[in-house]
This record gives sequence, C-alpha cells and structure tokens, in this order.
Amino acid sequence: MRILVITDGGDDVVGKVHALCDAGASVLIREPSLPPGLPLDRVILHARMPGAAAIAHALHLSSDMDVGSWRARFAGTLGVSAHSREDAMAALAAGADYAMLSPIFAARHGRAALGPKGLAGLWALGGVLPEHLGICRDSGAVGIAVQGAIWRASEPIAALRSYRPTTPPMGLEAEP
Repeated sequence: MRILVITDGGDDVVGKVHALCDAGASVLIREPSLPPGLPLDRVILHARMPGAAAIAHALHLSSDMDVGSWRARFAGTLGVSAHSREDAMAALAAGADYAMLSPIFAARHGRAALGPKGLAGLWALGGVLPEHLGICRDSGAVGIAVQGAIWRASEPIAALRSYRPTTPPMGLEAEP
C-alpha cells in the first residue's frame, strides 16, 4: 500500500520532510508558505502556497479549486482532494492525475466518515490508521494519505513504519 504524509506545521518541517522522503514516504507540503531547503524534486506542493506552481513538479489542489483550469496551465502531476466519490471522479475526468477521498474514517475535522466503500482508484484520507490498511487495499484504494498520526507523532519515522507500506511511495509519476 502506498503512503503519502501530509505536513501540518510544527518544528523542523524541512528536516522531517527529508527524513520521511528518505524513509520511503511521499510527502505533500501543505504549509502557509514554502519553507526553504525542501527537496522539491521529491515532494508534492499544495497549490495554495504562494509561488508553488512555478517551481513544483507536482501540485495538489483543494476540493474547491478548478481542476480543469489548473490542468490547462500546469503540465506536472496534479492531484486533488474530494469529499465525495462523485467529486473525485469528476476531478479525474477534468484532468487530475490522482484524487484523495476524505474523510474515510473518523478524522479530527468533524466531517462524517464516508467509509471505505468506493475507494477503487482513489487515495484514502482521513483517520486512516495502520489497522485500516487491509480494508483500504481490499476496497481498491491506490494508497493512503496520513497527516496527524505520522506528522504530529513524537517519532514520525517510527509512526511511518507502523503503516508498513508494501509498495513504493507515490513519487511524481503521472499515475500514482
């Protein structure tokens, strides 16, 4: 199962990103601004960060961003967050290379969990814990995306290892 870690601020963002990439995770940088020193060839940048589109190999869009207009001006890997399977499929049809569906399980943002049904071809995000890997895989998920359980862990690399990914990280290829 592929795994993508989403940043969430805190201390030493750049150091954590390097360590997680070196440990085999893909990393989505979702910060208010671009921290200097990131391995830009190894990460996905959130499109809301000022200047991200000009330097990114891969961009991630929020659910309220127009995939078609971004696809028209960005040639790299383009992903999107979605809160329904229909929205995820529409984003893929509009040119997104991947879509994250959330929240699949209980998440800290308080949205109702969608459950793992209908994950075929999508990334699972939201409350995904190591014990959910089997059900996500069996539901056809391409991979899982995790924020708090890894990024905010006192030992992020140990937390990453608890998920035991069994395939390579997402990378920056066109199809995750």
